[in-house]
Amino acid sequence: MLHAGAVDEALRGALAPVLRDLRSTGITVPRIEDRDWTDDTVSASAMVWSPDGSGTGVRVDLGLPEFERIAMVADQVQDWAIDELWGTASTNWPPCPRHPGSHPMRVSTSDARAVWMCPADEVAVVPVGEL
Repeated sequence: MLHAGAVDEALRGALAPVLRDLRSTGITVPRIEDRDWTDDTVSASAMVWSPDGSGTGVRVDLGLPEFERIAMVADQVQDWAIDELWGTASTNWPPCPRHPGSHPMRVSTSDARAVWMCPADEVAVVPVGEL
C-alpha cells in the first residue's frame, strides 16, 4: 500500500485487512492518500487512487469499535473494487464461494468481527482480511 501523507491510525488499521483481501484475490492495491475531505472531527478520511488516476474517498467513524470500522471501510473499498474491475474482469468481488458466479459477498458484522457474508442465505463465510 502506498501512502502519501500520514493516514489516520484508526483508518489505516481498518484498511489493512481489506487491502489484504484485495491482494489475496489478485486486485491491484490502490494508492491511499491522506485527505480530510469530510471536514468532520468524528471521522477520518482518505482518498483511494486507482492506477488510472481516478479516485474515491473513504471514511471511517472514529467512535465505532474496530470491527465496525473495518466493516465500514470494507463496504466502501468493495464499491471501489467493483468500479475498478468494471469492463475488464468479473465485478463479482469478492465472489461468494457458496454460489459461484452468482453474486459477490457483502460485508457485515458477526460476533464482534467484520465478515464477508453470503447475501442470499446470510451465512458468514470468512472474516474480512482472510480471503
